[in-house]
Amino acid sequence: MKVLVTGSRGFIGSRVCDELLIAGHDPVEFDRPFDIRDQSCLDAFGDVAAVINLAGQLGTEELLGAEYQAAEVNILGAVRVYDWAAALGIPVVQIGTGHKGQPNPYAITKGCAEDLALARARWLGQEIAVVRAYHVYGPGQKPPPPWGPSSVRKFFPTLACQALAGLPLELCNGGQQLIDPVYVDDVAAVLAAAISGPYGEVTEAGTGKELSVAQAAKDIAAAAGAAYPFTSVTVTRAGEPEGARVVADMPVCPNPWPYMVTETVEWYRHWLATLWYR
Repeated sequence: MKVLVTGSRGFIGSRVCDELLIAGHDPVEFDRPFDIRDQSCLDAFGDVAAVINLAGQLGTEELLGAEYQAAEVNILGAVRVYDWAAALGIPVVQIGTGHKGQPNPYAITKGCAEDLALARARWLGQEIAVVRAYHVYGPGQKPPPPWGPSSVRKFFPTLACQALAGLPLELCNGGQQLIDPVYVDDVAAVLAAAISGPYGEVTEAGTGKELSVAQAAKDIAAAAGAAYPFTSVTVTRAGEPEGARVVADMPVCPNPWPYMVTETVEWYRHWLATLWYR
């Protein structure tokens, strides 16, 4: 089966393409300069049998003040994909976020795309599956400056690079937020499998094991062979409620933390060691 993967060059998207190949499918890549908001871009791929929509605007505090762009891509872009797939009569897998309900543009816009997908599945009978991804980590997730090009500060690359560079680990509110770290290949496998359903339902790509950010930082520092000094930033991260708990209630991913933590830290060690080549 030919499966269109939007956002195919991203951290999760590249792994989804790998999982589709393993399952015997033919992944069709869709990434820049293609745009899910552009009907003509989608129409150029009208010979596929399913679509996995991973394209989106990422960020928590990074999208505050950029709500129009976030809504345009994460909501209207997703609806464009739904309409296009409906016209072709092919199923859609829409990625969602475990942060749904938080007061930031990413959680709000991705949550809206989820709700619209479920509404269309219920009332129009469209074959749309929603996979809600939690705190995805693994080799290949690009760090933010000064270590890499990512415009979004994800927990693992940021903490790993700080630890490997011998810097204090920065934890908002002492790192008491509870998260559900999940390895990228496990999430990719769930997304690839969801082209067969269940449609009209949310599948939670998490492990269900809650972990404080502070404990995650300690484990990452230990894997890096670093001491554990940290700076507690007393201001709550914009867009993230104090004492937030984002953990799957009905998880389907099999490998809870600290699965592949050491191997992932080693990827960042190699990344930092080769920075001067770039």
